[in-house]
Amino acid sequence: MTDAPTSHGTAVPDAEAFEAQRAERRAGLAADDDLRRAAVDLQVAAEEHGYTYTWEWLGVPVIRIPDDICVLQELVWDYRPDRIVETGVARGGSMVLNASLQRLAGIEPRVLGLDILILPHTREALTDHPMAAGVELHEGDSTDEAAKERVAEFVGDAERAMLVLDSNHTHDHVLAELRVLAPLLPVGSYVLVADTLIEEFPAGHYADRPWDRGDNPLTAVREFLAENPDYELDGRWARRGLLSEFRDGIIRRVG
Repeated sequence: MTDAPTSHGTAVPDAEAFEAQRAERRAGLAADDDLRRAAVDLQVAAEEHGYTYTWEWLGVPVIRIPDDICVLQELVWDYRPDRIVETGVARGGSMVLNASLQRLAGIEPRVLGLDILILPHTREALTDHPMAAGVELHEGDSTDEAAKERVAEFVGDAERAMLVLDSNHTHDHVLAELRVLAPLLPVGSYVLVADTLIEEFPAGHYADRPWDRGDNPLTAVREFLAENPDYELDGRWARRGLLSEFRDGIIRRVG
């Protein structure tokens, strides 16, 4: 700590002390199950208003929770991926987000988005957008041979890559994506699996969707990790967000 007090009378920690404080706070947040339960309850209530659909990134709708956007920014800045692949393009906001974060980190943007159907309004939103340079799109099933070949070609000999899975959220589909696409990434790469929070939501919450508790991205991640010792849950990032769709869904290739 420095000796000089702040305007509210407390000492200012030096850089080392501040980092130690942050590490302790992050660990406490990650381990606080009661707080997470309250956060999930808040998300359930907020989803009655379509909370995740209310945001934009640089003018393009982005279906992301602000906590997760901030964590993604930290991860891109820290890891500096040469390539970012994302399944589930939706309205295109996450494509612009990925590319802009690479640009902010001083990386030439290279983003590939895959979706079973890419609608005209999405292509229009990405056309001529100043931060969409470097974004490529592939329409089709993210688990088929064509997708595998496209991702393999896109990743190429990149030293660092990131894969975001945010399309069909059933256990079987996410597990298939992990099995097909994750091995195409170099060692050290990150895989971010969205909507693991379905396992924490009330059973039957997604009555109009084919996923639920026991059948969702988190159950797929757990099965994939159990069968693949070359991948592990990354504790540094997997519980960084409190209001988060990615809790326990950020893994890394280690072998």
